Amino acid sequence: MLSDDYIGEKLDNYISRNFDKIVKTLKEESIKSSYAARDNVAKSKISQYKNQIFDLTYPYSGNENSSVVAVGFFDYSCGYCKAMKNDIKQLINDGKIKYIFRDAPILGNDSLRAAKSALAVYFIDKEKYFDFHYSALSHKGGFSDESILDIVKSIGIDEDDFNSSMKNNADKIEQMINGSKLLVRDLGVGGTPFSIIGDSLFVGATDLNVLRKKVDELSHKQG
Repeated sequence: MLSDDYIGEKLDNYISRNFDKIVKTLKEESIKSSYAARDNVAKSKISQYKNQIFDLTYPYSGNENSSVVAVGFFDYSCGYCKAMKNDIKQLINDGKIKYIFRDAPILGNDSLRAAKSALAVYFIDKEKYFDFHYSALSHKGGFSDESILDIVKSIGIDEDDFNSSMKNNADKIEQMINGSKLLVRDLGVGGTPFSIIGDSLFVGATDLNVLRKKVDELSHKQG
């Protein structure tokens, strides 16, 4: 029978020889556990707020017949949101999802002005909203009243119609923006961009292939 001293000595020798490997493994397991816990919290919050998140009264684009719905939260002044715009456009053009656009201006007055303007365009012409959206994300610099009007005119919206929509739909626009900003807070996300696909939360400028993988997973599940 092996003595406790013998076993202890062998164990000490093993730990000494493999210390770095053991520490690395423990760190990796800790990181995996942390990610799993964070993922579970995100899934719980998405389930809790799903009716507010997957709200088709907000602008959306994509495949009308798809049961896979994705939601993107963005700020027109956010550099990472600007960097993602072409990937989001491609994700929609893949034809597998409905994609809901949530204006969540959290970076100051310029962001708020641009978000209000986007929704004012939405109430004039739903399709022109997307023209404004991509033009605003391509815009360099701040969003003054003048630069906003330049974008509005460039997409074929009459200035008087735009001003009327800003005034007549002010309450609805404010409610929509506040609804999106409240969700950012309630979901515990620190900033934009972020996307929700199914029960998964993708924070930051997520790679297009990662988003596509999730869409494909849900598409196969839902047949």
